[in-house]
Amino acid sequence: MEETPEVTPRRLTDLITVVPPPKSTEDPEDIFSASLGLIFTDDIRSQHGDPGATIVYRSRRFGDMKLETADPEGEEESKLFSHYLWNSGVLMAEKISRVSVEGERDAWNVNDERILELGAGVGLAGIVSVLAGAELVTISDYPSPSLLANIKHNVAVNLRRPPVDHSQGLLSRMSVEGHEWGSLTTPFAHLNTGWYTRLLVSDCLWMTHQHLNLIRSMLHFLSVDPAARVLCIAGFHTGRPTLVEFFDMAEKEGLGVEEIWEEHAEGYKREWSRELRRGGEEDVWERNKWVVCAVMKR
Repeated sequence: MEETPEVTPRRLTDLITVVPPPKSTEDPEDIFSASLGLIFTDDIRSQHGDPGATIVYRSRRFGDMKLETADPEGEEESKLFSHYLWNSGVLMAEKISRVSVEGERDAWNVNDERILELGAGVGLAGIVSVLAGAELVTISDYPSPSLLANIKHNVAVNLRRPPVDHSQGLLSRMSVEGHEWGSLTTPFAHLNTGWYTRLLVSDCLWMTHQHLNLIRSMLHFLSVDPAARVLCIAGFHTGRPTLVEFFDMAEKEGLGVEEIWEEHAEGYKREWSRELRRGGEEDVWERNKWVVCAVMKR
């Protein structure tokens, strides 16, 4: 497969273009919200897309990827916000697609690994993983027919396009499954206990009432191999205390943090802090610019 040279990271939002649904009629408030990054150049949008929109992710290594967003059925599915691509998911794709250098935080090597993406949304991280050489990939999200059908569509579109070679071989290493966090008695959960060597988790930590269920799913599917890891990225848009609560609960349940740091949408990094930062760094505008990155293990 042809690869493009690695380059200095750009702002995450520069890698994304959103194409509205055909004949969409956005009201003025929606148009204004989508244009904030142009009006206020210091603003960074944390989520991308709307129901039925097409998101174009410009991968340096694999070329442009087109991702359709799902159209949620009912209020309950809308509350999952799976019809967006979040900056955490963009950064996850970037880290997976970079060529790994030992000790380099900017590259998460998935070559020859067995991958499970939890709470996948549009499925970007899983698609990038199979292109980056994963042995096999399962993309999972809430068991909604419309949501899973949309992910399958994105998989087919992006693995059957130039310059992707041997698309049938790639598709044979890819599957899409419905999984509700904490539901561990289903056939899928039973057959894949301790099977995956890498779990990918992007912006799944905002629902505090689901923290324990998510952790239980992580521990259930994660291989007992000492080298198995959970790769986790989450935005600060719901506040720092929510993230602290998750990592504390994970440690109590037996899933520890091996490495953790904060990363800006423009690539700057800083130490992880459990405490609220002062000087306006926790206001809603500033929070949108940062995510937390964590490597976790049993």
